[in-house]
Amino acid sequence: MRFVRFIGIVALSFAATLALVDAAVRAAFPALPRLEDNFSAAYLARAIDRGGVTNHVVFLGDSVLWGYRLPAAETATAELARRGVPVTNLSFEGGSMANTYAMLRVMAVRGARPRAVVFNVNVKEFNAADSAYRTLYPAVETLAWQELTPQERALLQRTRPQTADAAVDRVLSRWWSLYGMRADVRELLFGAPDAATAVQGALGQASGRNARTEAAHRPTAERFLGTYDLAPLAADNVEVVFLRKTAALLAAANVPAVAILTPANHALLHDYIDVPDYAAQLRSIRAALGPRVRVLDYDRAFSAREFIDNDHLTAAGNRRLAEMLYPVLAR
Repeated sequence: MRFVRFIGIVALSFAATLALVDAAVRAAFPALPRLEDNFSAAYLARAIDRGGVTNHVVFLGDSVLWGYRLPAAETATAELARRGVPVTNLSFEGGSMANTYAMLRVMAVRGARPRAVVFNVNVKEFNAADSAYRTLYPAVETLAWQELTPQERALLQRTRPQTADAAVDRVLSRWWSLYGMRADVRELLFGAPDAATAVQGALGQASGRNARTEAAHRPTAERFLGTYDLAPLAADNVEVVFLRKTAALLAAANVPAVAILTPANHALLHDYIDVPDYAAQLRSIRAALGPRVRVLDYDRAFSAREFIDNDHLTAAGNRRLAEMLYPVLAR
């Protein structure tokens, strides 16, 4: 009998400890300046629910707005925040129009109402060969899938496995914050997905290997052959479908919206995109967005030295992007 009581006390103590740790994670985990590389559905839901969206200017989009290869403090959204614009950056690497639409659906169902939404429209993501075409980021898929209509789901390829193990994982992630946010905790601690990656990065930096690797992979035009599919944008193109749905959803919710035509490095990509077909795609995109979305055509707004590669901006490029956006968003 004493043994049974002992086991019961141990079990209760263990459960109480887990509950306290979970409460601490919910309360104390910081609001990060942008989503981490491997953000979880649990963290995304927490960021939306804790008021990081309502009455803020919310940025949705891909790695261009996220700030590829830059510290969070050097992004355009960080510069806008320093200028007093209440901004939340929910962009991430691998974003697309389907992801933007899904994120809006998630925010709506969770009762978040942004002051305005800024999203970028990247022509390369309308290419069926692009990795983001027809796919949702796993964390976004987890939160948004049941909010999409059957017709919308039919357009997308699921990335989350539909197995018994995966179902258990989703249930645990939903109700146990420490488990659900384990990837976020690791990145907060190590600045990388795990300790091994952090150590490898530090060794590569100290030895000069990172610099040599970067120098060996400087962008050349040939690396982007096939990145842009310049065929006319058909109505059944998945990105076109979700572009129209995004514009309609924002209009129905009466949320002010700004669409940025993603800057492209025309000096690098001249042979591929300085053709009438590319300009025709931009016109099609503007038409699909309709009259309720303000379109900022930044496609040719930046010089070659402000790009890291074909479309990602340097720190200086991000500062100028913030300068261009500030008059629009400050009103």
